[in-house]
This record gives sequence, C-alpha cells and structure tokens, in this order.
Amino acid sequence: MRRLIFAGLLIAAAPCVAAEDAAAVIAKAQSAWLRDAGAELTQLTGANARWAASATAPELFAFAFIQFRSLQLAAMRKDSKAALKAGESCAANVGKAAGIAKTGPLAAESWALQSACYGYIAGLGGTFAAIRNGRASGKAMQQALVLDAGNPRVVLVDAFGLYFRPRIAGGDKIKACVRFREAGAAFDRAAPLAPGGWGPVEAHFWLGRCLLDADNPGAARREFEAALKLAPEFAAAQRALRPRS
Repeated sequence: MRRLIFAGLLIAAAPCVAAEDAAAVIAKAQSAWLRDAGAELTQLTGANARWAASATAPELFAFAFIQFRSLQLAAMRKDSKAALKAGESCAANVGKAAGIAKTGPLAAESWALQSACYGYIAGLGGTFAAIRNGRASGKAMQQALVLDAGNPRVVLVDAFGLYFRPRIAGGDKIKACVRFREAGAAFDRAAPLAPGGWGPVEAHFWLGRCLLDADNPGAARREFEAALKLAPEFAAAQRALRPRS
C-alpha cells in the first residue's frame, strides 16, 4: 500500500481522499484552538460528526483531534461538563483509530492523544475517576512509546503528562521540561510539517513556560516568540508576551 503525507507524517493511505480531508480538518481544528475559537470547533464537530462512525483511522483521529482541542478550551473556561463530554469522545474515537492503524506513526500518535485526553479527564472528576483515568492515560502512553518512542508528538504528549500529573502519581516538572526540549529538538530533525501541523508550536510554548518556572524570563520570551513565528495567531503565546501590570 502506498504511503502519503498526513499532517507532515507518513501514514497508511486508506483511502487517499479521506486522509487528505482528515489533514485539512486537523489543520482547521488546530487553527481554531490557536485562536481560542471555541465556536469554530463546535461547528467542526457538527460538520464531521459522521466520522465518529468511520472505519478509517485518519477520519477517527481527525474527529478525536477536534474533541481534544474542544476539551482544552472547555477546561480553560472551567466548563467541566463540556470538557468531560469532549474528553470522553476524544478518548473513545482515538482509541478506535489506534486499533485500526495498529502500527506506524498514526497508531503511536493515536495512543498519545488518548493519553492526553484521559489525562485531562482525570483532572475533572472525583478521586476514583481521577485514579481510573490517570491509569488509562499512563497505559495509553506506554503503548505510544512502545510503538514509536522517538515520534516528536509522542514525546510532546509524554511531557504534558509529566508536567501536569500530580507528583504522587509520577508527575515531575523537571523531567517534563527536559522532555519538552527533546520534543522541540525532535521536531527540528523531522521533515517540515504541512501547514496546520500540530506539535512544534506547543513544544516552544511549553518550553517557554518551563523557563518561566525556572525564573529565566529572557529565554522564555525567546521560546514564546519562536512559537509566534510558527503561528502568529497563537493567543496563549500572545498573552505570555504581554507586559504584566
């Protein structure tokens, strides 16, 4: 089976048109998230709802990615109900994508995205839900690392988990910051991503956050600026660079 570029990475083509459509939808979801445009993500969800019943991994992954970005914006708004709904949809659909893809970059990134979705859900519920979803997040990340430990998106999501997970559950911000730097370096070594490709912008932004944590505002500013060079519309990086009163 021939291969094609899907959001800058090689995945199995089945069929080609579906993969191309999925890449375009991912780019739209990424753009909406960068601009904090929650209404656009809601529209994307409705327009592509049929993909929740798809039999192709690219379409399932794309629909899950919309839900992931919706989850993040809902969590930022502290809308737990919307965040939980989007998170559960993300985890379910990207799990199906991983099962269909089985191997290769798309499978690894599907497990990684499921790990991220479960990680967010773990922070929304009570103690038992947090434990259950935290374990699910860890298992999904293990699957991703087994499949492709050097995949920059897998490294990036692993860093997210380390950064946000409670220390008692294995979180470690120092290790997370090392992983964010590793993710950035891995993206630099990878072939250039197609427009809308996700990952490099986030790696720069979160390395900047790490540098702020380490009381190095000058270096942090350079990382935020690097993120904006890749995505000038990135609202979070714009906020990070605003003078503090």
